[in-house]
Amino acid sequence: MLAWGLVGAGLLGGTPSDNDGDATAPTLPMCSVLHRWRFGFGREAQTGNPEDTASCRAAALGPSADAGNLSALGRALPKYMVKAAGGDERQALQNWIETLQWRCDINDESLLRKPNHNLERISKHYPTFLHLPDKAGRLTYWEILGGLDPSGMASEGITAADIVHNYIWHTFFTWDVAARDDEHEVTVIVDLQGFHLTSLTPSIIRVFVQVSSLLRKHFPQREHGVFFINCPPWWHKIYQVLAPLVSSRQRSMAHVIVGKENSERELKRLIDRKNLPAEYGGASGPLGSSPLEKRKRKLASSR
Repeated sequence: MLAWGLVGAGLLGGTPSDNDGDATAPTLPMCSVLHRWRFGFGREAQTGNPEDTASCRAAALGPSADAGNLSALGRALPKYMVKAAGGDERQALQNWIETLQWRCDINDESLLRKPNHNLERISKHYPTFLHLPDKAGRLTYWEILGGLDPSGMASEGITAADIVHNYIWHTFFTWDVAARDDEHEVTVIVDLQGFHLTSLTPSIIRVFVQVSSLLRKHFPQREHGVFFINCPPWWHKIYQVLAPLVSSRQRSMAHVIVGKENSERELKRLIDRKNLPAEYGGASGPLGSSPLEKRKRKLASSR
């Protein structure tokens, strides 16, 4: 969802310093998100004793754990954590221990064993898709921001907790199933065709900020680039105002493309025609037809 795109662009949440001297946005508190998970979705997801999971066994080693012990438990220090810590393996290890505790708290191993029936309900009002790889072999993740309909979600009784639940379920599917290699990155494409600022209601923004904080902390540096396509001219002005608040590394990841022709040209530069969705001038099936997207939706509706 939009949080992923704005996290990658550095416009939501904080981020570890990339040592380039630029200012970064402050890290947002995790209390609200963790409360929802521990007493909401986390409780619902419990199947068996969470202390028996690999993440719980690894987290139980505490701050004195070393990389070898974690690896032996199947929770090796990911390379993306080291990258996010600027190459400081000691700091990366401490960050990873905190993430393992969070994964233990929400019983991470049970998440994808449970259905996520809200996926289809939410997708009707905010379409997001995993699609075929870009030219470099990176998974592409598409957010159709112009399809965001908060009133539609509200009319179906979809709550903020439902959206957080759905977003994290989707994130675990992406990184624990679709792209398990810890060096794998994703190319995020955010389509603003038909988008109106009125769609960003206060409640939606609060959810995006909460989720972005969680992604920053536990899934850092997983985006290769974020491409805002079909942008109206005023979007570029908004980004120019926000850009000084983030680091040069984050700014280098964000690309604002104004207009349909420019957007089509950029998509063709990024993605082979055979992998580009038909609705964007490509020869692949439409968004929603990729094997990974079908697998995700089947898993969400199963059991």
